[in-house]
Amino acid sequence: MLRLSPPGINRIETSTALEMHIGGAESNVAVALARLGRWTMWWSRLPDNLLGRVVSEKLKAYGVDISGIRWVSNVRLGTYFVEFGSPPRSTQVIYDRANSAASTMTPDDFDWSLLDSARWVHLTGITPALSDSCRMTIQHALGQAGQFQVPTSLDINYRARLWSAEQAAAILDPLAKQATYVIIAERDAKTLFGIAGEPAEVTVRLSDRWHGAKVILTRGMQGAAGFDGDFHQASAFAVANPIQIGAGDAFAAGLIHALLDAQSLTEAMRYGCATAALKLTMPGDLALISSGEVEHLLNAGGLGISR
Repeated sequence: MLRLSPPGINRIETSTALEMHIGGAESNVAVALARLGRWTMWWSRLPDNLLGRVVSEKLKAYGVDISGIRWVSNVRLGTYFVEFGSPPRSTQVIYDRANSAASTMTPDDFDWSLLDSARWVHLTGITPALSDSCRMTIQHALGQAGQFQVPTSLDINYRARLWSAEQAAAILDPLAKQATYVIIAERDAKTLFGIAGEPAEVTVRLSDRWHGAKVILTRGMQGAAGFDGDFHQASAFAVANPIQIGAGDAFAAGLIHALLDAQSLTEAMRYGCATAALKLTMPGDLALISSGEVEHLLNAGGLGISR
């Protein structure tokens, strides 16, 4: 999508200019992983026009393979508007993505044989909220990844502006049962599935619910907790004046990057927390972070000046 927002913390109704960024949960993860040194390919549908090319060329410039994009005519690119607030005024998001190119994707749009050479497939709960065909595509992706024995991660990423908690739970529950790893915010575990309490209890209950999936519970400034047969915890990193957008996608990218290096779930969650903290220091949706910066934060706290 294109993200349009007034500069700083201005109100949309009084702003005479809008800044333009690209954004989208899965593309954010793909860019972050590419910047960490991974080969990534992003699959979606884009309109074959100038705005679609803006998205594809940006992703390509950041190192993402865009050869799997399905180009379509006479459709629109989804957009959303963000009006950033400063406490006590909250940040407001307005979606304008109905009938967009991406919302009409189907399983036939993509070459699933490419999964034979993949090491990971990442999906989110946002896509199945967009349409029935999107839900079918995500279901198909999980099934195909299973056939090719490719690990999968599903970030629940509940968006109340897209569907109700009841609708989301009914659709996402069976999808989570097919995933290798499920990432879910602590608030979403309670809102969607009525599961709350101590992180150790919540992660075990969710894992049992989802047929033994490895569960990562994100907890904001309290870090993350996980269960893969054993319970794991990782602390968050303090960030002064955080820019609250894209941190969850950065966490997912850092987590996946570390898991691909066969790190323990504790280490992977800590890597994800560090990647998320660095993302909170920069505007835009994309985590333009190197592995060296993450490792510096992990090892030395990220303080001082790099010369």
